[in-house]
Amino acid sequence: LKGFGYEQLCELAAIDYIAQKGGYEVFYQLLSVCKNRRTRVKCFVKKDEMLKSVCELYKSANWAEREMYDLSGVLIKDHPNLKRLIMPDDWHSHPLLKSYPLVGDEAAKWYEVDKIFGSEFREQIGEENRDPAFVDGKDTFGFSRVFDENEDYEYQEEGGVRFVKKAKFNQSQIVKERP
Repeated sequence: LKGFGYEQLCELAAIDYIAQKGGYEVFYQLLSVCKNRRTRVKCFVKKDEMLKSVCELYKSANWAEREMYDLSGVLIKDHPNLKRLIMPDDWHSHPLLKSYPLVGDEAAKWYEVDKIFGSEFREQIGEENRDPAFVDGKDTFGFSRVFDENEDYEYQEEGGVRFVKKAKFNQSQIVKERP
């Protein structure tokens, strides 16, 4: 496809169909700037098969293939540097697999504690909080305190959306319909 003018690889990812079909659906999103066109190429790869790298054709495939291997577990053949990109090198699984636990992953819960201090210090330190909905009301380093905003928010309508732009009250106007 590069010979047909698709000079850029925009996206490369895999979808886990291991339980249903025994493998992955991999897609490549390609762009032709001169023709102003995009195309998507899909292929199916069985779980233990290796997919040929396209790094020689598209330089952007280097990190995309590493990310696909790291997060989904798709094996890439002839990749110049196929190793984990996001997860630690000794991580036990691939987080974008449908079989990966959303909660209750014991290895993830204790990973940093075990690496830094050792498993014998689990009781003293406590498990890592991996709940994405957790909000620490006392954390002011990265986030402001919950419900401790300095100014009140103005709403466009009852229970509506916050204003994107801050405006002074005397400069505001009521819009009856969208422009």
